[in-house]
Amino acid sequence: MRFLFAIGVFAVAAVLLGVGVVQKVFFAGDEYTTLTTTVETNAPYMVIDGKTLTMHGTNPIITVSGSKTAFVGFGRSEDVTGWIGSDDYDVLKYSTKKSDFVFGEGTAKNVEPTEVETPALTEQEILTPEGSDLWLGEASGKTTATLPTFLDSDMSAIIAADGKADAPGTVTIAWPLPSRVPFATGFIIGGGVAALIGLVLYLWALRHDRNSQGPRRRGKLPKPPKPRAIRMPTPKSLVSAAPKGRRGITRGSSFVALGLAGVLTLGLSSCSPYNSGQNVAEPTPTATESVEIDGHPPAVTERQLQRILSRISQTVTDADAALDPALSGTRLIGPAQEIRAANYAIRKADSSVAALPKLAASPITFTMPQATANWPRQVIAVVQNENDPSVPTMGLMMIQNSPRENYHVEYMVTLEPNAQVPTVAPANVGSALVAPDSKLLLISPDQLSAAYGSVLTQGEASPYFGLFDLTADSLVAQVGKAYKDQKQAAVSERASLEFSQNAGSGAPLALATMDSGAIVTVSLNEIETVRPTQAGASVSPEGQAKILSGVSSSTTGVESTYGMELAFYVPPLGSTDKIRLLGYTQGLISARGL
Repeated sequence: MRFLFAIGVFAVAAVLLGVGVVQKVFFAGDEYTTLTTTVETNAPYMVIDGKTLTMHGTNPIITVSGSKTAFVGFGRSEDVTGWIGSDDYDVLKYSTKKSDFVFGEGTAKNVEPTEVETPALTEQEILTPEGSDLWLGEASGKTTATLPTFLDSDMSAIIAADGKADAPGTVTIAWPLPSRVPFATGFIIGGGVAALIGLVLYLWALRHDRNSQGPRRRGKLPKPPKPRAIRMPTPKSLVSAAPKGRRGITRGSSFVALGLAGVLTLGLSSCSPYNSGQNVAEPTPTATESVEIDGHPPAVTERQLQRILSRISQTVTDADAALDPALSGTRLIGPAQEIRAANYAIRKADSSVAALPKLAASPITFTMPQATANWPRQVIAVVQNENDPSVPTMGLMMIQNSPRENYHVEYMVTLEPNAQVPTVAPANVGSALVAPDSKLLLISPDQLSAAYGSVLTQGEASPYFGLFDLTADSLVAQVGKAYKDQKQAAVSERASLEFSQNAGSGAPLALATMDSGAIVTVSLNEIETVRPTQAGASVSPEGQAKILSGVSSSTTGVESTYGMELAFYVPPLGSTDKIRLLGYTQGLISARGL
């Protein structure tokens, strides 16, 4: 009976597999609608517009070849033309009237930059689009590159070789088609599962059958009153030792069944979907629609921001491990880079000094991109990992100065525990840029750094004291007037301690909130100058200042500069609210003997 069950399950498996394979082989039809063309390119870049790419769906697979190296990426059309700028490029379109591709030259377009002062970067000629933060997806390879995409008609694809040679001219666009036999895969999977179940039942029946063939114990009956032995007849085996006929089962049968199940299981892999072989993320089924405000899209999409932050996090992590300021400088600028580079220098001299908090890439809990089609572009993001308390909640202000430069983190602040951010525009809409000298806020962004510095130095005597809500401001408690007075009193008998301030290297950056206020990031440098007051006396720097300056004692004095990265919420003009500190990072950036 057990063998009958196993045979029945195998029969069901054979039927299911047969139906599935027949459907796949004879009734599935084409899996893709494909268009292929080969053109003779005359420029280092070629662009395919979104209308062509979305002719038969929003998830085409683009394959390019025809050069020693091949690259293909896709992004918003204005970003593609912005990256190309004034360089020559070709355009490939598909004409439904001609039922063929149309090839021609593109028109160069220069993007006017927005007037925003940002730290200068090392000028270098960037020729290849590979690795740009503008792309929503990209692929590269030797001679051939294949890229699955998710896009809409407002996006375009850019094709290149190395930025010097002409772009590869053989292009294939394949659109996946809906399956004509949607249940074929289910039949095959069901058949494979049934075959495995049948194998288990078969092995179970075989084991039971073999166990039943062994000798059985026979106990002795109690002796009857008469001394005559009673013999029991020898039981016959249910299955003979040497079975014959159609139902005979040999020892090799289990291996045959096992091989049959393996063949049926491996048959599933032959019906797997198309795989391009490229190490790329799977695209979403459909492109996400974005809402634009006043004709300006957000600087980045949420998916794009995740990709950018992953790259930045990896670069900074590698730089932290190698204590390499040149590497961190490829993704950090301004005050964020100054504080980290100084920490590297200190840790090289003294490995016991703690490292700065690492920059995590996810999860992104807050996204505030600028709504713009021009450059520079700004994005504010918050990364908060509640499952790892060792990583503080970080607020990042990133900026992309030009189309061919990647995003750089200019401000990296640890958020205050009770920081409350007002309502901002949705991430798929974007926020407006607030000018540094705007008069529509309680204080203009370019005056905010000096005003807060005055509060840190003068306390209640500062003319700006009443503008700030200091009830939850932990930075004032750490380095405010009370701290400074205490520190000055501690050295007053043998030295003088002076505090001064100047604007940091970071530009004031501001994005508008929904209540007409703004989130503003600024930098501030605070300088401590210690001089001996007695003839022949000397002063000795302590801690990190001693390590960074390399001075053990000085008869003329020591100057230490601490950089501060600050993020505020600034209410609109006329509001009864006050300016709130949302987060900050401070650290020693320089120390020297006078």
